[in-house]
Amino acid sequence: MNNWTWDRLRVFDALARTGSVAAAARSLCMTGPAVSQHLRRLEVEVGAALVERAGRGLRLTGAGHVLAGHARTVARAVEHAERDLAGHTGELHGTVRVGAISSAIRGFLLRRVREFTDRYPRVRVSLCDGETVDHLRALHEDGLDVVVAESWHDLPSTISRGADVTRLRTERVRLVLPDGHRLANRDTVRFSELAEEVWTCCPPGSDAHSTLAQLVRRAGAELRVGFPVADHATQLEVVANGLAVACIPEPSLPREPSGVRIVETDPAPLRSIELVTQSKTLPLHVHEFVTSLTGR
Repeated sequence: MNNWTWDRLRVFDALARTGSVAAAARSLCMTGPAVSQHLRRLEVEVGAALVERAGRGLRLTGAGHVLAGHARTVARAVEHAERDLAGHTGELHGTVRVGAISSAIRGFLLRRVREFTDRYPRVRVSLCDGETVDHLRALHEDGLDVVVAESWHDLPSTISRGADVTRLRTERVRLVLPDGHRLANRDTVRFSELAEEVWTCCPPGSDAHSTLAQLVRRAGAELRVGFPVADHATQLEVVANGLAVACIPEPSLPREPSGVRIVETDPAPLRSIELVTQSKTLPLHVHEFVTSLTGR
């Protein structure tokens, strides 16, 4: 028992809440093997099996149910202790767990995180990228404190009504064509003119994919994705090599395009970047981080 660590209990708490190694890893911004290693070590230290296989997920054993309740209690106690200590000493402590889309991380988050940690050196910011739908699930399961999400204006929001949402910015999305494309000299292209094109875009299940599919379908065609790629920089490389076309938000576009032509579309998609937290009183260090991003 003396060998138990907060990290292992924190991982087990996530496993108990999410029901799988993969989901726990997403909520903690860890790898699946790291989660499994924590679990194996904890079972050795406890001297009992804590989980058993149940299809693709995990089911708690009797011992697992007992420990899960205590792990949740410990997790909440640590959160309260960090908040109270910050208020008592006047210095913020703790970890802010942030999930964000990669374009927001590159575009502005890394700079803002550096500024925040320079100001509060005893606060650690854990930042992991991924799809908004996965991050919102982790936020609901208490695996993340803050989500920097994308919200496409042509798609109903997937953000829960029980969350606090602040819009950080709105971005235009533009069409990227290979140099020499039949439409490359146009100022504006209608989606109906792209019916036969092969696309590169974020994978199925993402909001970006769903929005693009809807825009193409409204133009009387079906989206043909030959290169499902989550990263905008890689999408640009696919287009530059003449393999596909893409719709990419302006902040991710190169200042000096090479091998591609950037044009407007009709209609013009819009994407908002939003900061999402649970609707509850946040620990002081998390509240201060949110304030640093939103100014609220």
